[in-house]
Amino acid sequence: MIQLDHFNITAPMEILIRVRDFYKTVLGLTEGNRPHFARRGFWLYGNGRPIVHLIEGDTGEQQPATTYLDHIAFHTDDLRPIKERLDCLRIVCEQVLVPGGAIEQLIFYDPVGIKVEVNASI
Repeated sequence: MIQLDHFNITAPMEILIRVRDFYKTVLGLTEGNRPHFARRGFWLYGNGRPIVHLIEGDTGEQQPATTYLDHIAFHTDDLRPIKERLDCLRIVCEQVLVPGGAIEQLIFYDPVGIKVEVNASI
């Protein structure tokens, strides 16, 4: 069996702080323990697992966030709190019912331009 472990964003610290705060505020992820790597950064946890890794990198190391990556997806039991936080932050999102009607999604973009999808069974 294989499953997604985490995704990583490497950017200058001032951008990482915005990204960290975005995922904590919008998705309710929590900042948690991170090994003492050579470069600074943050690990954000969901369900007790470090699923978003943020690593400080020089501006010269930056690459376009979505060169071929289309989106990342999370699952939740209830979209309403996330939708409310997005609305409060004036972050535009699209609310979509997946064909077949069993899953509803919120689709929006994070501060570095990565498309984020949050799914909930209905």
